[in-house]
Amino acid sequence: MPKHTETVLITGGLGQVGYYAYLQLKNHYNICIFDNLSSSKVEVPDDVTFIKNDIQNKASYENLPKIDFIVHTAAQISINQSVSNPIFDAENNILGTLQLLEYAKKVKVKRFIHISSAATYGEPIFLPITEDHPRNPKSPYGLSKLVSEKYVRLYSQLYNLETVVLIPFNIYSPLQNADDPYAGVIFKFIEAIKKGVQYTIYGDGKQTRDFIHVKDVACAIALSLKLKSAANQVIIIGSGVPYSINELSSNFKSLLTIEAFNFEAA
Repeated sequence: MPKHTETVLITGGLGQVGYYAYLQLKNHYNICIFDNLSSSKVEVPDDVTFIKNDIQNKASYENLPKIDFIVHTAAQISINQSVSNPIFDAENNILGTLQLLEYAKKVKVKRFIHISSAATYGEPIFLPITEDHPRNPKSPYGLSKLVSEKYVRLYSQLYNLETVVLIPFNIYSPLQNADDPYAGVIFKFIEAIKKGVQYTIYGDGKQTRDFIHVKDVACAIALSLKLKSAANQVIIIGSGVPYSINELSSNFKSLLTIEAFNFEAA
């Protein structure tokens, strides 16, 4: 029997953001995880309804229980793969999102939370980047995430589907690996330290990033499910504090007894 009165569908629920969203929400909602296992980070939890399938497969939605909310984290997230195969990228990020939006419209979910990407912005014109900053993505991945985001907002306008678009910046978490495009520098610092090798910083190290832990992103997702002021908004998720690569390396150095970083001109 369901433990709670409302059910949240998390697409990509075994990935980095999706899994932490599950951890954040499981004590308050019934959780249904939809994942094709192509890039899963964890095993399927025992306390969820699990659907192994692809969001592009329309027939797979027939197996879902009654859904009240959708948290859409499933995506093709490799920038390199998007460049080598932009059609595959678009099929996953644009057409997959469209299928999910059609389902959300059909069953009249209470709210649709869409996880977008900082890659939709491209090179910043001003800092800090705000929700009103111009969008000029520099990769097929960034473009596909922007197009899917625009579809989410359009469905909100055309079909009275309540939506929230969240744009996290530079996520870091224990579930990252070498292929993750987000917050790669933190992962690479840690891996270099674990292996006892130097990590090369290219350039002067003064470039800044806004890093956010995946648990904070999960908290933002939880708030966005019910917060009235979040309805139909686009919201950047970040710490609000810029850190340079030099500052990061200095923090890591303070924990070490070896010289872990090597600087090299860009």
